[in-house]
Amino acid sequence: MRSVLSYWRSYFDPGREVGLANCSTGLIAAHLYELLREWGSVDYYDTGERPRGLRSDLFVGHFWAFAHVCRANSFSARVAVYVLSDPDRARRLLVREAARHNVPMPDWDLPPADFDHEATMELADQVLLVGNPHTLATFPERWRPRIHLVNYAVDEALWGKPMRVDRGPSFVYAATHCGLRKGFLDTLATWRDIDPAEARLHVVGHLDPPYDRLLAESDNGSIIAHGWIDSASDRYLRLLRSCRFAYLPTWVEGQMGTLLEAVAAGCIPITTSVSGIDEAVLAHCVVIEPMNPAQHREAIRRVLTWSRAECDTRRHRLRQAVRTHHTWKVFREQVSAAVTPLLENATDRPARRI
Repeated sequence: MRSVLSYWRSYFDPGREVGLANCSTGLIAAHLYELLREWGSVDYYDTGERPRGLRSDLFVGHFWAFAHVCRANSFSARVAVYVLSDPDRARRLLVREAARHNVPMPDWDLPPADFDHEATMELADQVLLVGNPHTLATFPERWRPRIHLVNYAVDEALWGKPMRVDRGPSFVYAATHCGLRKGFLDTLATWRDIDPAEARLHVVGHLDPPYDRLLAESDNGSIIAHGWIDSASDRYLRLLRSCRFAYLPTWVEGQMGTLLEAVAAGCIPITTSVSGIDEAVLAHCVVIEPMNPAQHREAIRRVLTWSRAECDTRRHRLRQAVRTHHTWKVFREQVSAAVTPLLENATDRPARRI
């Protein structure tokens, strides 16, 4: 069998090592590639490449470039990979909130202007959606029968590294970019009314304008900003392992990788169902609603009253749930269950060109 995989070479490239391989994008691409290699030969392309005239049994592609590649080539079976909730709905929400808060629209963090969500969904025989039932519910009902939820995982070898760190009653917020989509405005609104004597929040991630200014204006000393830290570094592992809790009030996701990292580090998350994490894991998190800072402060103050034994029990249950639902073995099983029936049917039909 011959497959074509279209993803991001800056995150995963089978021919060389890349600096962003430990990000969720790189991990997902690498594990998709490994699985497809077990089924046959794989031709790999970056999402920015536009190959033409290809013929193969299976095409698996990141949703941004999926429709372009489908239209220019012939594939017997086509599988789109969505790593975000419904993009049109996500854009509407973020446009509204950017205007309301007078902050820039994070266009770079959403599909490009030429992305056609409707065409992508119609061209896909199946869709792999990284997320949970909340993520699925953002898509129109007519498309849901072809959508299969999948869970991914962290690099288990990296997060299993032994490291002695004292854990204190502090919190961590981690994202590649601290911004609108990741609920950073909630973070500022919540923590400006928490006294540093009550709790401290470690913020990890790029702080681009205007968020650096907004943090400076609202911070009362309860937030410690570290900037971006490589998630594969000992410094990042040590910081997360030093925190008892994670505060991750994200607004728009597929499935939040830094939440999985926080659980792997032993943090108890306060987060939203929007995070996309499997519901069996969310059952042991403290779930809050986006854009409700008063509720967030109540949750923060509540977990600070928990005994060490209660925290240990919660941490153990979180890890058990992650080991059951968020492993690369589970990811492979979920992808295989969605794609294998397509391959069986594809043997009975010629490759199709749109």
